[in-house]
Amino acid sequence: TSVPISEMDFPKTVYLIVDDEIELQTKLLKDYPDWQFLSQKELSRTTIQLFFDIKLAKRFCSKEQKVIKVPNTNVFKIAAPVLISKGISRIVFAENLIAL
Repeated sequence: TSVPISEMDFPKTVYLIVDDEIELQTKLLKDYPDWQFLSQKELSRTTIQLFFDIKLAKRFCSKEQKVIKVPNTNVFKIAAPVLISKGISRIVFAENLIAL
C-alpha cells in the first residue's frame, strides 16, 4: 500500500502545513478516512501531509497554522532519517502513501 520514498517522483514544488512556530503538523494515519482499510498497526503511524496546490493546502489550514512552499522536494529524501527519528514514518501526498 505504501511506496518507498526512493521510488517517489515528487513535483518540482509542494506545500506543507506548519504551526505558528514552524513546527510540522503531524497526524495519525487513522485520521485520514481514505486509508481506513489498512491494519491497526499501520493506522497508528504518524504522518505529514504534502499538497501539490497551495489553494488545496490552505483549505486544510486553520488560523493557528500556515502553509509553506517547499521548492526542493529532494529535501524529504535527504531528511528522511530525521523525520523517522521524530516518529514520522509516512507521508500522505495526493493518492499516495509514502514510506520513509
